[in-house]
Amino acid sequence: MKIAKIAFAILLVFVISCGSVFAEGSQEEAAKDLPQGTGDLSGVSGHKVGFIQLTLGTTYHAAMSDRFEELGKENGVDVSMVVSQSRSAEEQLSLAEDLIAQGVEALVLNPIGDEIVPSVLALAEGAGIPLICVDNTSPGAGYTYVGIDNFAIARMVGRYVGKNMDGGKMVYVRSTATDTGCPALRFGGIMGGMSDEGEISNFTLIDERYAPGDVGEEAGMIQMEEMLAANPEIDIVIAHHDAQALGALKAIMDAGRTDVKMITGFDGEKRMLEMIRDYKGGSVNGLDLVTGLNSPTMIAEITMNVLNDMFLGNEVGSTYFIPVLAITHENVDEYIKYGF
Repeated sequence: MKIAKIAFAILLVFVISCGSVFAEGSQEEAAKDLPQGTGDLSGVSGHKVGFIQLTLGTTYHAAMSDRFEELGKENGVDVSMVVSQSRSAEEQLSLAEDLIAQGVEALVLNPIGDEIVPSVLALAEGAGIPLICVDNTSPGAGYTYVGIDNFAIARMVGRYVGKNMDGGKMVYVRSTATDTGCPALRFGGIMGGMSDEGEISNFTLIDERYAPGDVGEEAGMIQMEEMLAANPEIDIVIAHHDAQALGALKAIMDAGRTDVKMITGFDGEKRMLEMIRDYKGGSVNGLDLVTGLNSPTMIAEITMNVLNDMFLGNEVGSTYFIPVLAITHENVDEYIKYGF
């Protein structure tokens, strides 16, 4: 159990977030400028790029990798896509060393957590090549970040929970054992959003499990089965990914449990969006679903655009965020087209 450590991580995230980009405003304002397509990518042609992907065990990560490789083929980029098998910092560092030895001209890293980034950055700087970090970390000095403001989007999800639940017993379907990077930002953001809407002390974290391997549906189902067996009453399930949320939902349905009132996901998988639409805010069977938008194909496209500018010698920014958007039964019909 690491509940005490998570509580500390929440406090840390609140401190960190004060200096981060937080996109306020309505969901409609956030979504109307969703980037589309890739434009002219002539600058990437003929270049060799290494991509270290966190996993291919989720629909989300597979969609990101597929789109990046597709863009590479379309635009003459030699893409070396490698995947973490053990999802460890040591392995990712070794993969980065191998790619640099193969002569890649830029590195793209979806890190296991914040802790691996400085080591990979040092390797990239030593080789004189740029590093782009995507998705599972946060902005930092020395590299370009492409992804999402995990804290801001999770905060939107948390606001929905706080607005629609007076409190309750929560369980956390974690992705990894790490309390840094994406996991800490998402959980801390949800807690922050719930606090925005009411008394956070009314929400009690009673249990958690993390996936020892890929964070897919099967892992989420197993995690949830364990927590259902250990806890006779659960009100809210917080899942780090939609795939885990869908697995948790299956476990709840298979067990015939009616105590769970809400499941939060993250990513915007099409199947999750369909479930959000079908469950209609809990009016169908008493179970409400909500998720945060995190488009993997959009991240792949933005990343290729950044690489294009890098190879052309154009000025590149330090951070590229997709818009902040929580998807609920109230707006899912409008945004289901962004599912993957």
